[in-house]
Amino acid sequence: MLDRHQIEENLAKGIPFAVRMKVPGGEAIRVHDLIRETVEFSTDELDDQVLLKSDGYPTYHLANVVDDHLMQISHVIRGEEWLPSTPKHLLLYRFFGWQEPTFAHLPLLLNADRSKLSKRQGDVAVEEYREKGFMSEALVNFVALLGWNPGDERELFTLAELEKEFSVERVGKSGAIFNVEKLVWLNAQHLRKKSDTQILELLEDALDKSAYKERRFEKQYLLGVIAAMRERAEFVRDFIEKAPYFFEAPARYDPAAVKKRWTRETPAQLKKLAEAFSILEKPRAAEFEEALRAVAGSLGLPDGDLIHAVRLAVTGVGGGPGVFQILEILGKDESLKRIRSALEKISTPAA
Repeated sequence: MLDRHQIEENLAKGIPFAVRMKVPGGEAIRVHDLIRETVEFSTDELDDQVLLKSDGYPTYHLANVVDDHLMQISHVIRGEEWLPSTPKHLLLYRFFGWQEPTFAHLPLLLNADRSKLSKRQGDVAVEEYREKGFMSEALVNFVALLGWNPGDERELFTLAELEKEFSVERVGKSGAIFNVEKLVWLNAQHLRKKSDTQILELLEDALDKSAYKERRFEKQYLLGVIAAMRERAEFVRDFIEKAPYFFEAPARYDPAAVKKRWTRETPAQLKKLAEAFSILEKPRAAEFEEALRAVAGSLGLPDGDLIHAVRLAVTGVGGGPGVFQILEILGKDESLKRIRSALEKISTPAA
């Protein structure tokens, strides 16, 4: 350490210098933390922190304390990695004669392997989750539950409910696992809580950004799609990606479903079914069902044989919402068009 004479000599020569905080030795600094209660540090373990660098710019520690004081910050809530810096900050508040804020140091967010969540290992920015289709209410709900619980089994919260229920005192000390599967589940729950009108607005926006942006669908038609897919969608995009057959006729047919559901007898059976559908007047799901069961009965078939075959014909896949609901949404003309197209495109197994 330089003596006063050397310091004055260097200052006279214009030698660049830094300003440090002189930390008193042999003292105990107690941090009263809302989460961790009282944490004690010995000043003997603290270095004389640089406050102003030789280029004249303040370090984070000085800027942080001055900034928070000038903005009249009452509570400093930050990650636990900043806990070791807190005694330095408390000393600065003391030296300046300023009121200390209340501190709360939150547990770290961890990956599934309990390593610290970082950019190198996954998405950490809100924008990235928004681009992936997560809704703001789901993300806020999810983040609130990282290290905090309401004291009961509830997991689904609106922002208004969190404002009422949340308290820092109920935040735990242990690191919180960032479980993406849980976030997906919460997104699905918040999506399903929305009204049809709210989902319709989101779906129309998603369609405007999709491969179907040049097409226009009636609101009533889209409301039918929403009713069919509401319990199957985790993201708004799922209304489109999981059920593209609502927005275009199938260009291909799932090979596994064809192998399992399309027999030598299927074309004749579907032709019979198409005849029954063609005489229906503005059929709803119940009328489609009644006609199919009548045809199946006349052919001596289990209803399921025709149900699986017509589903494959109109959607191109082997699963999804109820087939009669799909037929109602598509309408009689479109359904018949797709059945006839499937009869032309799907190869009948050889004898």
